[in-house]
Amino acid sequence: MDAPTPGSFSSEPIRRRPRTAKPWVKPLLLTILSVAVWGGLLYGAYYYATDYIDSSIRTVQETNALHVQALNERLDAIQVELEGVKDALEDADRTLASSDSTRAALSQRITELDRQLAQLQQSLNVLRKSPDVKN
Repeated sequence: MDAPTPGSFSSEPIRRRPRTAKPWVKPLLLTILSVAVWGGLLYGAYYYATDYIDSSIRTVQETNALHVQALNERLDAIQVELEGVKDALEDADRTLASSDSTRAALSQRITELDRQLAQLQQSLNVLRKSPDVKN
């Protein structure tokens, strides 16, 4: 490379291309960037909210399933106890029915014995009044 010689420099200043300033580009880029940031924030918030809601719903469903299972077990136990009570009531009913029939049979027998006693008393009175009997 050769050293610059005084004649190689011109007295004219170097012309640069004039900068074409587009005043709408920078605000447009800022607007697009801010919309993209807001969109990302909204999508993140939506994703977080749906994930939170879904996990809450799953938790509630699991809890409800456990409660339903416990209630079904209690219902089965109550049904077994109810069957036992029904059997006991049927036994008591049979006992009462047989007791009632026994009571009715005894009452009928007592009535029959009372009638026979009355007949025997009449017969005894007749025998007492007969002249053949010594008092």
